[in-house]
Amino acid sequence: MYPEDQAQGPAEPSYDYPGSGLKGKITRNLEGLIPLILLIIIAAFLAHRFGFVQLPFLGARPPMQALLVGEPSLDFLSMLDQDRELVYVRIRDAAALDIAPSEQLAQYDLLILDQSHSSNKAVSRQFGEAVENYVRTGGKFILIADSGIYRSGGIFGTGRAVDVIGWQATFGDIVPVECDRGLGEVPTCAQAITVQGRIYRQDFDHPIMEGIEVSPAHPAIPPYNLITFRVKPTGNQIAFIRHAVTTSFFPAIVEKRLIIGKSIYFNYDPALTPGIWQNTLEYMR
Repeated sequence: MYPEDQAQGPAEPSYDYPGSGLKGKITRNLEGLIPLILLIIIAAFLAHRFGFVQLPFLGARPPMQALLVGEPSLDFLSMLDQDRELVYVRIRDAAALDIAPSEQLAQYDLLILDQSHSSNKAVSRQFGEAVENYVRTGGKFILIADSGIYRSGGIFGTGRAVDVIGWQATFGDIVPVECDRGLGEVPTCAQAITVQGRIYRQDFDHPIMEGIEVSPAHPAIPPYNLITFRVKPTGNQIAFIRHAVTTSFFPAIVEKRLIIGKSIYFNYDPALTPGIWQNTLEYMR
């Protein structure tokens, strides 16, 4: 008789196979996390690039490249000059964009149309179609007052097509307000109204009016002397104007958000409210 352990023969040697043990488990887990970490880094970079988050270690975002078409007020130009860390603005006449307008607009992050201080409120068909496409494909557009309500052309010496008036005829449905028929059959977007009033916040969640409930903010400051229009909002009304005497109301700021583009309408000269305008630039970034 042999002892039991001898009958079974010598014990088999043990081996540490690759990937076994604590070190192997850590290696496998790290290999699985690497793709996830890369995705997180790429997502954070893109969010910073497009302004959804601000990452200090990536540095401050450069100013937006903006194209201002038209003839704004001198106060508005001065305010834009003070906001150069947010936006760099190039000014062009609408006629300069009749040739290859889509290619020209593609060079800019933001388009501002302000013909409020020009006697010519017309834009060409080519420019209007290019602006509509620009916004629908992710562009950011700010329209001020009665700018762009006519289409250039015509044969009656007016320099514009007499059968076209209103933004739907020039830009399609990207503008967040409409022009109605007014007194004497004159379209409301062609009837400027002088209003002594204040601007009130309506959308309390919108960043454009963040920290601003009413402007002017202090009751001791007189109301604004506003040139405005009795237009009909078709988008989200962010703020409204209330007449200080008659208590009648007018849209002040209206937005239409498309799938990826943004279109904002100001029913007064933004130079009157530099705080609101700065919030608007930050929002557009």
